[in-house]
Amino acid sequence: MIFALLASVWQLLATFNLYNKEIIPPPSQDFAAVYNLGKRGILFSDIVASMGRYVPGFMIGSVVGIIIGIITGTLPRSGVAINPLFHYFRSIPSVALVPFMLVLFGLGNEGKISLVAWACMFPVWLNTQAGIRQVPKEYIQASRIFGIKGLRRVIQVWLPCALPHIISGLRIAVSTGLFALVAVEMFAGSSGIGFRIMYSYQLFQTSAMVGMTLLLGFIALMADLLLSALNSYIVKWDNNV
Repeated sequence: MIFALLASVWQLLATFNLYNKEIIPPPSQDFAAVYNLGKRGILFSDIVASMGRYVPGFMIGSVVGIIIGIITGTLPRSGVAINPLFHYFRSIPSVALVPFMLVLFGLGNEGKISLVAWACMFPVWLNTQAGIRQVPKEYIQASRIFGIKGLRRVIQVWLPCALPHIISGLRIAVSTGLFALVAVEMFAGSSGIGFRIMYSYQLFQTSAMVGMTLLLGFIALMADLLLSALNSYIVKWDNNV
């Protein structure tokens, strides 16, 4: 509802020439430009190209982040050694690493996937660690009494309790990963949503540029809503146990 209201206000402002429509075209022109790209088959190929880089990078970064978060969360000494290093690298914007990734991996998809994984890893690691450290001590003591240890304790005790935090990290990683993907596609892409936004900018096709940017936000929103629904289900299930 709020999106429809904002789009209506935006369209009305453009209709009455209350701002420069050449710089920021109204929604009708933006949607028409995206629709035109879809008719030509360009939109589908760009989405496939971007998701082919984003999904593997997101999954790799998330898995690595969860594993490291478990290690630093359950082993305090490892956290003391690893955390300062990870916080240092976390503070470096992923866009600053684009040239390095291109030098290291070339113009192929490997560098793009690696950068997405890098950007996704840190929020997942940080939230997983926080979730692990907040597991009630009573649960740990109970697992020791019942002889649950090692990997079984991680799967049956640590991870279920930390899941809400992990999903929160995944929700943050959705946007950080897309940020990294668009940045690298703008710099060194020949396809994908980021490339199409930069290409439209270079040709001053502002309708396509804004429309593809809005599409990017829609993709991120859908992913976030999916993870939010999963989190709500897990919390509800946990409260019913």
